[in-house]
Amino acid sequence: MRHQYRITLEKLDQQQQPTQALSFETENHDDIFAILNKVDGKFGFSDEQTKSFIIGLKLFGEVLMQERKHPLFEELGPQFKQFMMKLKRSN
Repeated sequence: MRHQYRITLEKLDQQQQPTQALSFETENHDDIFAILNKVDGKFGFSDEQTKSFIIGLKLFGEVLMQERKHPLFEELGPQFKQFMMKLKRSN
């Protein structure tokens, strides 16, 4: 099952007011919210670090899977797979 997401990123100034923003829609084979709930506090990261890590990892991983034959990912693919297996075992 594919999950649809809208990602919004805002750059904030010193007063926490947005100065730039972008938004895009993407799909992922995983339910990212379920993953965030599952790993909450398990890595010893702050809440913000956990969200950044999981969301970044899932977005990157999806592109890597879709474009696994792209020359840019040739060497990274096998290591990423090992990393993901290790990550899943740690939960």
